[in-house]
Amino acid sequence: MISGSGLTASYPGMVCKIKKALDNIDLEIGDKEFIGIIGPNGSGKSTLALCLAGLHPVESGTLEINGRIIDDYIDDGTIHDHASIVFQEPDDQLITNTIEHEIAFALENRGVEPEIMRKLVADQISKFKLEYFKGRSPHDLSGGQKQKLAIASALISDPAYIILDEPTSFLDPVERKDLFNLMRAEFIQRKNKGFTVILITQFAREAAVCDRLIVMDKGRIVADGDPQTVFSDNLEHFSNIGVNVPLDIKVRKYLPDLKIDDEVFGYIAI
Repeated sequence: MISGSGLTASYPGMVCKIKKALDNIDLEIGDKEFIGIIGPNGSGKSTLALCLAGLHPVESGTLEINGRIIDDYIDDGTIHDHASIVFQEPDDQLITNTIEHEIAFALENRGVEPEIMRKLVADQISKFKLEYFKGRSPHDLSGGQKQKLAIASALISDPAYIILDEPTSFLDPVERKDLFNLMRAEFIQRKNKGFTVILITQFAREAAVCDRLIVMDKGRIVADGDPQTVFSDNLEHFSNIGVNVPLDIKVRKYLPDLKIDDEVFGYIAI
């Protein structure tokens, strides 16, 4: 479980002013959750992701994983065994010269035996449908393929949590749907081991098909719960902060007796 209490985080601003990115947040994320986090630009979503991954310091408050302060994991070098992150721009984290080396990188750092490593890497390449690109540079791939590779590399060490910071922002609708469905399949496969997905997204449709939705605005959590309920109960607020609520949810809110075929509204199509 990830537990945060009174989390505050800031960045230096113009003329030495301090910008508060997280403002006294309380948060609990359990095992076996598929969570969406949504909010306007500047709401603190990405800062929260960096804090959860141990990549940005918490100014005040406490942040724990399984009852242990996150700084302890950072200090002993085990933070990535618990929480891995995939960024919006995969080029920011692809660092090796071939796909195989990229996926193997985390295993090499952990001293995994070469024979075991080769099998794990081969299995991961097959699962993420990257066989055709074996031996090629990660930077030769398309945007969707790069994100698949980044996720494959993040998952190879079997973390308890994966944090996806707007991974579909630069993808076309087909690639976006493919990547989302891939993560949902990984979640289902790993769920019994306590695996949790934290998806930060700018797309309301992606958020709507997560199991839990957290809404952020101005560094605070303003809603948290079942996506259908959160969207329905906060239509005016979403309009004010520029988040487009999915059409089917609006219709169900205002016309509750109307029978709706989900596929008509693209409910399955992310």
